[in-house]
Amino acid sequence: MTTHAGEVPVCLTIGSSDSSGGAGIQGDIKAYAAVGCYSATVVVGVTAQNMAGVRDRWTLPAEAISAQLDAVFDELPIAAVKVGTTWSAEVLSAVAVHLARCAERGVPVVVDPVITSTAGSTIARDVDLDAITRYLLPWATVVTPNRAEARLLAGLGGESPRRAEAERIARLGAATVVISPGPGETGDWFFDGAEHHLVEGDQHDGGAEHGAGCAHSATLAGLLAQRWSLAEAVIEAKRRSSLGVARGLVNVGEHVHPVDMLRLADFACARTESY
Repeated sequence: MTTHAGEVPVCLTIGSSDSSGGAGIQGDIKAYAAVGCYSATVVVGVTAQNMAGVRDRWTLPAEAISAQLDAVFDELPIAAVKVGTTWSAEVLSAVAVHLARCAERGVPVVVDPVITSTAGSTIARDVDLDAITRYLLPWATVVTPNRAEARLLAGLGGESPRRAEAERIARLGAATVVISPGPGETGDWFFDGAEHHLVEGDQHDGGAEHGAGCAHSATLAGLLAQRWSLAEAVIEAKRRSSLGVARGLVNVGEHVHPVDMLRLADFACARTESY
């Protein structure tokens, strides 16, 4: 199936439910809507969490995940896929079958290797890094780790620079890499497979960071579904996710407040090729 001119692009998010509504599947749906995309969902797990952190989680059986994937791909013209929290090699193996088919059809795949949150809490305490490398990275159009996740995936240890981490992750299979800034750093580090770029953007510390990483990666996938070039989409996703933090819902929750992407739905998308 293909998307025709004038149709709303259909984006798929593969990930886990966030009972507090700020991140995960719920956050992705809002980010897709904000860029004018329809969201299909494949739930791989359920969490009991709030803005203070994840209290517990439960993974769905692999056959339930495969059934959801089959149902979605049999009916809907998927224009882009975002993969978020996936907790086991069995789940990743089931997902990878469909990601390979996406790659064959030229459907962009954004992999957000959810291990730690932007706010610093551990989400996937028993994450299988080898399985992520084996089942996700080879099909990733772009992988979007935060600073801590990039260090874990690259396996370089210490205070390695983002340049080295991006190159290492690309060698593990990802076509391109975008690494969010850590403490004391500015801008996203974008490695397109050949050249490195620092994508400048405002940093905000207003306490509304819950779901920031999800918003960033889903926005990127939504823009790719809208046929933006990768370079344009990386820049715009950085801008929009930063605004989502700056205009976050600081009246919601008592800990790390959620980002707000929906108020950006009518925000003008001025394309730019510059870094």
